[in-house]
Amino acid sequence: MKKIILIIVSVLVLFILILVINYIIFENTVNEISQGESIMQQDSVIQALMVIDIQEATTGSYSDNKYYMKKSEDLIKTINILTDSSTKHNIPVIYIKTVLHNFLLNILNDMYAPERLGSKLDSRLNVVSDNIFEKDKADAFSNAALDSFLIKNEINKLVFTGLDLNGCVNYTILAAENRNYNICLISDAVLAKSDSLQQVKLDEFNQKGFEIISSSEYFETIY
Repeated sequence: MKKIILIIVSVLVLFILILVINYIIFENTVNEISQGESIMQQDSVIQALMVIDIQEATTGSYSDNKYYMKKSEDLIKTINILTDSSTKHNIPVIYIKTVLHNFLLNILNDMYAPERLGSKLDSRLNVVSDNIFEKDKADAFSNAALDSFLIKNEINKLVFTGLDLNGCVNYTILAAENRNYNICLISDAVLAKSDSLQQVKLDEFNQKGFEIISSSEYFETIY
């Protein structure tokens, strides 16, 4: 009997150790910024609108972030107007969502597991395209299919909306910068974990020379 108990305890300890190691590896790699190849420079500007991580687990009914939920109604309303207007002017709309296929991670927290509602796009989004790309890291370019889509459609400017400005939006922008994309952020269609953090990050991006505009200014550029 003691041997059986010892075996069970040993297996449990080993399993917990594997979970911990897997989590540490994830934490050490999740914020890696991909390099990628520089895009070809063009005379004309061909832009796409990016909608990042507006999901049930971030802004929707499964979110545990009260600030995101408080801001979500206005944020999603603005994004829906932006995506609708973009589609009417033949500007591709790209949705990025976090989906974690790592079984061991999902044992610890399965909110972003493929089969869970938390990984779905927020139900309040008016999804206007089938250009939906999954990612399992902060940088959306970690999904090679995004690179391929942008290159195929000769996109050279990315207009960013979504969240988090200090997280996945930030890392995706830095990866886009590595590829020489023109970068624009719509100030009233992005979100950080607080108003102050959002402003600090927008100021930082502005200092880097990225275009920062409001949704109203965006509408003026496409009409």
